[in-house]
Amino acid sequence: MTDAKPSTVNWYEVGFAEGAEAGAAEMVVHKPHFDPLENALAMGHAMLNGAYSVIRRRQIDFQSFEDIQEWLGGVAAGIDSVGARVGLQTTIEYPYHRPGGGTVTYILVTRDFPGLKGEIK
Repeated sequence: MTDAKPSTVNWYEVGFAEGAEAGAAEMVVHKPHFDPLENALAMGHAMLNGAYSVIRRRQIDFQSFEDIQEWLGGVAAGIDSVGARVGLQTTIEYPYHRPGGGTVTYILVTRDFPGLKGEIK
């Protein structure tokens, strides 16, 4: 990834919109179906009892690492703006020969952590 030309996309705004949408979405229970490369996603699925929404973005969408940082900042702010939180964030590198291959960032968004009711003592 090069930093040769500045991005024409406001990645903070894109991330904020994606984070707010995921945080406000109904937290549906997902079926546990993961590829061999997706151990971290399987762990997040189990940790969140399968109830979360997903933000998925390929690294190739960005022109620079600064774009990625702006997007992540926007996602975090968007999630927080609707009272949700990040349950898990991971990046997986898929083989490039498959459709959708390359480096992909996943953010699992939840509103409640299972088993945590009331105050933590």
